Amino acid sequence: MHQSDHEAADISFADIAIGDEFRIERTLLVDDVDRFAELSGDHSPLHMDEAYAVQTEFGGRVVHGMLLASLFSTLVGMFIPGRKALYLGQDLAFRRPVLVGETIVATARVSAKNESTQTIVLATEIRNAENQIVVGGTAKVKVRDQEVTAATPALGDAVPAQPASGTAPVALVTGGSRGIGAAIARELAHRGYRVALIYRSRSDVAERVVQSIQAAGGEAVGLACDVTDRAAVSDAISELVARFGGLNAVVNGAVGELEDRRMSEVDWSEIERHLQSQVHGVLNVCQVAEPYLERDGGAVVNLLSQVVHGAVPVGMGAYAVAKFALLGLSRSLASEWATKNIRVNTVSPGMVRTELTQHYNERIFKMEASRTPLRRVAEVEDVARAVAYLIGVESSFVTGVNLPITGGQVIL
Repeated sequence: MHQSDHEAADISFADIAIGDEFRIERTLLVDDVDRFAELSGDHSPLHMDEAYAVQTEFGGRVVHGMLLASLFSTLVGMFIPGRKALYLGQDLAFRRPVLVGETIVATARVSAKNESTQTIVLATEIRNAENQIVVGGTAKVKVRDQEVTAATPALGDAVPAQPASGTAPVALVTGGSRGIGAAIARELAHRGYRVALIYRSRSDVAERVVQSIQAAGGEAVGLACDVTDRAAVSDAISELVARFGGLNAVVNGAVGELEDRRMSEVDWSEIERHLQSQVHGVLNVCQVAEPYLERDGGAVVNLLSQVVHGAVPVGMGAYAVAKFALLGLSRSLASEWATKNIRVNTVSPGMVRTELTQHYNERIFKMEASRTPLRRVAEVEDVARAVAYLIGVESSFVTGVNLPITGGQVIL
């Protein structure tokens, strides 16, 4: 789409479609750069001193990067959506310089819409006459179709125990058909959540968990999905939202099989396998779930392991690499999503009796219990109750925390 007049457009959220594209063409001249320098105070000689600039590798005065970026503000405020726009954020990557006098084209294309928050995501870029991208990034914009009537929640207001609609909250649990994941699903259902279990292949096992929840008076559904497949994750969460009407909490509990292999023997493909299931998969689920979690203020809990505290046990190197990476991902999400009222926490269980550890000799469990201050190993219910706390209203001011569930072996 194109628009050339000076009156701001007035586009409603409902009239915006994914794929809509708006563009403007500009030739930034010496006067434009001089006026921007006066306004911004940036009088760097690369921008302002022709004699200096011609001796640089660029061969002439370079347009300020933020002057280029201001074209995105023009696109948002004048074109998409225009007068109803509230600019929420913009990330930028400056790839090539633009010289004074060069003609450029700035483009904003609608790449996503969030019905619940009335926001749009724009793919933004600027290209030069050679059709090379000089600036790229994404913008997030709220479309103010209606005036705000409610007061903005104060920082630290509690996350509601239930969605704004008053219906029972909805939780998604990956790896929910077995072990810790199944225990978490049952615990959340016991606490009033409607639960969706993500499983990879064992539909019969998942169905037994669903039936046990339903027999206890809860509401649950099992969804087959490989979390490393972004399209499959999107389909599963869309099905979940269509069925339950929303999503309030995500628990990423899917893990790969444990293997006893020393790092001198580990092949990179083994590390990649753990990264795929425990990091890439979590990122897929979180990114797809983000718009729904943002609606009412949601919570994410990712399952780590005691291996991120202290020495890594021999033979668990590949597994530990993925868990440390997941810790970094979780902390990044916690920092970035706090402004969206989405809390992200992690739990780090010690040894737990599950299907992953059932092949261990009982002597190993007894040895672990003997060196644990609480004198026992963890049961799946211990982890489930900690996860339920972290997604519940009781922890509404807690984010970015890694909670050890180790019986006192890790004391922070």
